[in-house]
Amino acid sequence: MAYRTHHTPDERELEILARTELSRLKRQYRIMENDRAACAEDARLQLRSHTNMIKHLEYEKAELVLHIKTANSKTFLREDQEMEDKLKCLLEMQSKYNDMIKNEKEEITELDVQIDKLTKEVTSLKMKVQTDTQLRDIAEKRQKTITLLENRLDVTTKRFNSIIATNMVIRDEIESALKERAQFTALWKKSIGQLNTGKQIINDLIEQSTIAFNQRDDELNTIQALRERGMRDLKTHVSEMCELRRTLDNELKLQEFLGIKGQHREMTDLNAKRAAEKKARTEEKQTMIAHYKHILQTIKEFTGQQEIDKLTAHFIKQEEENFALFSYVNELNDELECLQSRMVQLTAATQQENVLNEHRSKEQTETLEKLKEELEEQTALADEAEERVKQCDDILEKLLKGIDSLFKAIRCDNSPILELLGDNEQITISNIMLYLGIIEKRITQMFHKVYWVDRATKSQQLRLDEDKRPRLKVPTIKYIAPTQPCAL
Repeated sequence: MAYRTHHTPDERELEILARTELSRLKRQYRIMENDRAACAEDARLQLRSHTNMIKHLEYEKAELVLHIKTANSKTFLREDQEMEDKLKCLLEMQSKYNDMIKNEKEEITELDVQIDKLTKEVTSLKMKVQTDTQLRDIAEKRQKTITLLENRLDVTTKRFNSIIATNMVIRDEIESALKERAQFTALWKKSIGQLNTGKQIINDLIEQSTIAFNQRDDELNTIQALRERGMRDLKTHVSEMCELRRTLDNELKLQEFLGIKGQHREMTDLNAKRAAEKKARTEEKQTMIAHYKHILQTIKEFTGQQEIDKLTAHFIKQEEENFALFSYVNELNDELECLQSRMVQLTAATQQENVLNEHRSKEQTETLEKLKEELEEQTALADEAEERVKQCDDILEKLLKGIDSLFKAIRCDNSPILELLGDNEQITISNIMLYLGIIEKRITQMFHKVYWVDRATKSQQLRLDEDKRPRLKVPTIKYIAPTQPCAL
């Protein structure tokens, strides 16, 4: 019985502990309520600013919708359609008049061309009408020109024969030079091949020396030997080249001597060849003259005209008429080709314009559909933003109210910030940090007071332990002073 009374606590101490625990819980409850009210007030102010922004965006949206409706109204569409019809009519009339003007200009140019042709024909016919004396003079002049041309032909044939003789000599020289060139090219290729082989050997030696450079401590003697060998090969190649050049010069001199000697032997046969060629040319000329006389006789029998002057005059007149008709037909063909090419170009241009118009109409319809889809997406995004802003405004309003109630519950003094607040003493988004700073200071003061009261009374159990004592949480530097990192 005595043991039980010794270990049972006093009822008075239990009651004191319960009261202290109750007061601590009440104090924590009040603090949490004040925090909730402050957060609600802050959220309410933020939501209010969001609502103002949404109202402004709704006003802009309404204006844009109004502009779109006015642009798509029936009156504007009717006016645009009327203007489009008028422009189409005017463009059709313009194209019609342009075609008429073009046709008239083409007809005028054709008439001018025909007039010029007729004037030229009249003048040519006037010039062709000649007297007997003029015809006689013309015949004499033609006879003189024939004799003059025959003399010129004789001179040119003689000159041609001399040129052929010189060509024979030059051809022989060219053949001998070509043979010498072939021999020289063969020797040159041979020497180039030897030089390339020598270069290849030198390149191989250089490669071997570069590979052996990493092992120079052991392979210096071999590198020196290879270099000496390369120099010896180069000297031998140089000596061989000198010998080849010497032999080549000797062969060239020998060939030149033999070519000169062969030319003297060929000159004895050249005179006989020239005589035979001259005889063959004279026989060929006699046969051609006989052939031409036979042709002239057949022409006289066919035409029934024995005088050559009249026959030539008739032939020239007929030839001029045929040439005039031929030139006229060529001009008509050229004009027809030009018109056909112009027609092809115009058809291609019209087809290209039609394709462009179809492509433009398709692009316009696609852009209109895209704009409609974007408008629908933007309206949906705006509606979602409005809902989110409403929710945020409600939360902010609740937070601001909670902060205000907490401020009043812990009896905070707002005299230090009255000058900053001005006429508006309500808690808003702009001044919420000032109120939170005052609340934080007041709470820390209350905690310190309770702590020191407990220490002064020296109670067995402190209401605030050192471990459970609330301490001010210092935020990190990036939240206190936000900075932008360097671009480098």
